[in-house]
Amino acid sequence: MRHRNATLLVAAAFLTAGLAGCGTNASPEPDTTTEPDTSTSASPTPTPTDSVTDGMAEALVERDRFLAEQQLPTDSSMLVAMTPEQKEFIAQQREYLESQGGTWSEQHETIYLAATVDACETAILNGHDVTAALLDAHVMSSPIFEMVLGDLEGEEREAGERNLVSIMVFGTGFICPDDAPGWEAAFDEVYGS
Repeated sequence: MRHRNATLLVAAAFLTAGLAGCGTNASPEPDTTTEPDTSTSASPTPTPTDSVTDGMAEALVERDRFLAEQQLPTDSSMLVAMTPEQKEFIAQQREYLESQGGTWSEQHETIYLAATVDACETAILNGHDVTAALLDAHVMSSPIFEMVLGDLEGEEREAGERNLVSIMVFGTGFICPDDAPGWEAAFDEVYGS
């Protein structure tokens, strides 16, 4: 399931605008007293904006590769664990839910997989720099959280959000384990351990 990360787009726009501003302020006035040297045909000097664009392109390629490896449908169908890592994550979540007296459903599997894969995608698109601010922005902009938490308010919403984030963070340990420590630290900072 592909989700557009509004936070990333806003951050990229601010970063690009900030870098473009730095480039204009840092550029010296051209020296008009000498003729330009045209004896070599050097390629254009990369600008900070070029490196942001290259970094975004690389992140998008990595994201697409990650999503393909997950083998999950990109339409609106229910998600079912496909990879060994997904299956282990879902098995442990199901066991925990049932041990607490809950009843497992295919909606649980879909939501848990979607939330976790979305977190992994967010980490990729943010250069694997997971912070408390990113976690907050991710939760606020995620259609998955809005769909699940819906009309909940106050303490009920806070508890539901914390629980879903906890499951999502736990899932990153299986599905994108390199990013899990960042998500865990962000969780501790935002929600307390």
